[in-house]
Amino acid sequence: MEFFTAPPPLEREPFEERALPAWVGPPTGILGAISPIERMLFEGDALVIALVSGTVFPEGVKIAVQIGARRTEGMDEDTWRTRHELLMHGNHHPFARHGASLDDEVLRFGVRFSDGSKATTVDRRAESGGEWPPPRPDGPILQYSGGGGSSRNNNDFASSGWSMWLWPLPPPEPFEFAVEWPAFGVPLIFTEIDGAPINAAAARARPFWP
Repeated sequence: MEFFTAPPPLEREPFEERALPAWVGPPTGILGAISPIERMLFEGDALVIALVSGTVFPEGVKIAVQIGARRTEGMDEDTWRTRHELLMHGNHHPFARHGASLDDEVLRFGVRFSDGSKATTVDRRAESGGEWPPPRPDGPILQYSGGGGSSRNNNDFASSGWSMWLWPLPPPEPFEFAVEWPAFGVPLIFTEIDGAPINAAAARARPFWP
């Protein structure tokens, strides 16, 4: 007589695959096309911020950002520890009341298209209330989609890589990419990016399976 017996299988609801709306994030099952960007957004003695490339999909682009920081001569330990922590883990989600100023520690990115429409990483979208799919937004979206940091050289240098999802695809013309990070002394800076190669790369994206 057996004492331990396997339980009966659980009854599960049939799996229903739900396609991810393009404005929510990068699609699954599609190989995006790489479009080099390679533009410096900010260059300082202690910090650099660069756009590396875009992984382009039919309706949006995942943008890779690289940030590097170093401890310069005369920088005290507390300042470097604070900056190191911000760089390694980021502070991307503001909690300020509507209309209030953002904390200096919040890293902000944004885009502005030629028609005047814009999107930033500090925008707050209306709650969907559990609705699926989430309602289509009225304007463009720029939101973080992952990343992290690393350090070396006795913690006197640190770097981090972050990615952002931009929807919809930028038009095939120049647009502006904005950055601001007061905690690191980065003022509001706009850099012109050529949207043509990013837009054209969408035609090279292909599904994993036919």
